[in-house]
Amino acid sequence: MNRYQKEYIYRINRVIDFIEANIDKELTLEKLSEVANFSPFHFHRIFSAFTRETLNGFIKRKRIERAASILLSEPERPIAEIAYYCGYSSPSVFCRNFKDRFKVSAQEFRSGWNQNSKNGQLDSKNDKLDESSMAYVCDIETQTIWRNDMKNVIEIKEMPAMNVIYCRHKGEFNQIGTAYEKLFKWAGPRGLLNHPECKGITYYHDDPKVTAQENIRQSACITIFEDVKTGGEIGKMQIPGGRYAVGHFEVNEQEFQEAWDTMCRWVAQSGYQPADASPYELYHNNHEEHPEKKFIVDICIPVKVLLNRSKKEQ
Repeated sequence: MNRYQKEYIYRINRVIDFIEANIDKELTLEKLSEVANFSPFHFHRIFSAFTRETLNGFIKRKRIERAASILLSEPERPIAEIAYYCGYSSPSVFCRNFKDRFKVSAQEFRSGWNQNSKNGQLDSKNDKLDESSMAYVCDIETQTIWRNDMKNVIEIKEMPAMNVIYCRHKGEFNQIGTAYEKLFKWAGPRGLLNHPECKGITYYHDDPKVTAQENIRQSACITIFEDVKTGGEIGKMQIPGGRYAVGHFEVNEQEFQEAWDTMCRWVAQSGYQPADASPYELYHNNHEEHPEKKFIVDICIPVKVLLNRSKKEQ
């Protein structure tokens, strides 16, 4: 990959970040072309060539998947409110788009997930997500054993906003190592790995309950403490601060799924529910240097207070 291709990737990642941060707003070709610094005439072709999705198709998919994720995580939130929150001009437009994507109504999708979650997939009428795409998604009803031998401490706490540089990965969860290799190769010579407070972070952009595995995106990140000029596959962003359920774990590679399940069970009985934001893993060690090759990691899930049906969110 030459430096010109890297510049294109950098600009496309900047547009994707902008879309995610402004999914509730009107996202015109002219505005997104301006963000990318390409002409509108060419940008939609460039975007398709590099992402294998049309620009409009990507925006449409992100909106409908964001809405589907909220339908599942906030079962009492009105469907019309979700539609406007995700950038639809009206509930009727949202409902047509939702049925086109998932082959059922939004209400049927919401009800059907609860009835079929034991199978690790959506109802057969919906677009199926097989079990391999459900990594890091817990099933409260079938996960009943709380392991006492897994070292963990879980609490609700305010997490600071963090500035990071990233290399993006798309596809299977366990293949993100390649993105980390690229990130470290870029950051090392610039001295960014030497800061005493530098941490690694895996940031999850998509919900595997509603996004097909081949489209799931993660960012391999490290924290930075000064402004850094990035380019190519290396971008920069800010991970939002706020209220999170934070679980501190010491696990091997095979135990990550169980750690995430533990987090989901804990949140379900805590009086909180997941907020509409992305979770992440914050790493505190180099697992290769651990005597048992274990990761010391915080699993951070953004949360908000779980309200009774009769109460409105404050």
